[in-house]
Amino acid sequence: MSARYGLIGHDISYSKSPLIHRYMAKKLAIDMTYDLFEIEADEIPDLIDDLRHGIFQGFNVTIPYKETVIQYLDQLTPKAKMINAVNTIYMKNGLVIGDNTDYDGFVGLLETNHIDVRAKNVYILGTGGAAKAVYHALNDLGAHVTVVTRNKADKDQTYHRVIEYRDIKPNFVDIYIQATPIGTFPNVNVSVLTKAEVEGKIVVDLIYNPLETQIMKDSKKGIGGMGMLIIQALKSEEIWFNQKIELTDQLMKQLKEVVLDE
Repeated sequence: MSARYGLIGHDISYSKSPLIHRYMAKKLAIDMTYDLFEIEADEIPDLIDDLRHGIFQGFNVTIPYKETVIQYLDQLTPKAKMINAVNTIYMKNGLVIGDNTDYDGFVGLLETNHIDVRAKNVYILGTGGAAKAVYHALNDLGAHVTVVTRNKADKDQTYHRVIEYRDIKPNFVDIYIQATPIGTFPNVNVSVLTKAEVEGKIVVDLIYNPLETQIMKDSKKGIGGMGMLIIQALKSEEIWFNQKIELTDQLMKQLKEVVLDE
């Protein structure tokens, strides 16, 4: 019987994750399926129980459940505990473990695009699960990080320097990290910031559908989230399959073609 994996989220019919995992399953000669689970929050415990009972072998988690899912897990890896968000779930020694490969995906995205954040003023737009992984990665890389939120009164204790959107002063910004869902397909013509706020700036948008979001179009240099999607997916597979996967330039090219040629 095929090993069963999948993505837990809400409004995720656009997701390209199944294409990546199914391609890699063939490449690695692993008999597995990977499906989308568009569910309500109260349905999460049932899927976790199915994992415990061997019906599934692992899950990825996306918006809006990267934090919600934690309460149903037995243990977090040090990285997931630090970030307080989970995007990869698996069984180990009879326990349901939560991990976070968004961190690795984001660091890999910066590296492959030769973006040096050390000592730069980097503004993260959004405060969700992906933003948390980005925040910790940027701190570890030596950036000066500011988190931008709609309402400072709802401040998450994870973040040290938090401002509201109206308080952004573009002259102080070197790089924006766009970590909200705003601009995702099909709402491709909207942006969380105005053109005046981003022109002349580098924007890294974690969205990968569309390939070029409105905020990227308005910027000096826009980098989309496709590379992060691929890297975090491969890191999840390394955990699930307990094997190292070498991400060569050729493999990255193949996986991008798999996603784009659908």
